Amino acid sequence: MNKNKNKTMMQLGIMVVCFLLILALALFLGRMNRKNKPDYDNAQLLQTQVPSDSTPVAVFETSMGTFKAVIYEDKAPDLCKYFTGLVNKGYYDGTYVFSVEKDAYFLGGSKSKGGEDTSDTDTKTITKETNAELWPFKGSLISFGGSDGKFFSSNVSGSRIMFVGSIEFTDDIVSEMDKRPGNKDINEIFKRWGGVPNFSQQYTIFGQVYDGYESYEKICAQGKGDSSDTTPTTEIKINNVYMSTYGENKNDSFFTEKLGSSSK
Repeated sequence: MNKNKNKTMMQLGIMVVCFLLILALALFLGRMNRKNKPDYDNAQLLQTQVPSDSTPVAVFETSMGTFKAVIYEDKAPDLCKYFTGLVNKGYYDGTYVFSVEKDAYFLGGSKSKGGEDTSDTDTKTITKETNAELWPFKGSLISFGGSDGKFFSSNVSGSRIMFVGSIEFTDDIVSEMDKRPGNKDINEIFKRWGGVPNFSQQYTIFGQVYDGYESYEKICAQGKGDSSDTTPTTEIKINNVYMSTYGENKNDSFFTEKLGSSSK
């Protein structure tokens, strides 16, 4: 009897210790989240700002035309250094758009047509970098590397790129967005220009397409296979990607007329 009692007490003791450890971890993470929570209400929305002439720009030449994206290296420094390094060594030249969710987004930068890893695939992953100044508006570039972590899964960055299109902003979605507290400018840009709000603060956003939208939207609108196959029905290649600057590729009207005022 005493042996069974001692065994039971030991098991209870282990359960209590585990509970206390989990509670302590939860409290610690809660404090960290409050401490590190971005100031959304006062965020300067960089994607509505006219960039300086020295701001890096990535030029994507594809089989469906060329588009250009501002790169926000100050807001995602680790990922942008990695991305720029891949561009400069020609990693993306001859890669594929391997997945499309019609109008909402497409995925590119794969060495294979179906997105499978090959011996040439750069599989490095980088910790997610998010902030309150970059959002998944239409045309934003997201680094897509899957998820990592055994107990607390988190999206990580990698060599593949998600090019954001837009969901349909129905009356119900707009009404739900308007009910939420916080920075109303964010909601207004989503409603005015489009995007995928569910991606907000979930991935590393590192760029914004601002030129060549006819080509960009043509890719976004491509069809795909059946519901389980997101491979585009038409082969789409990224023929060449190279780095330049905004000063050499200006298009101020996008920021002043499309997304908002440069005075924000």
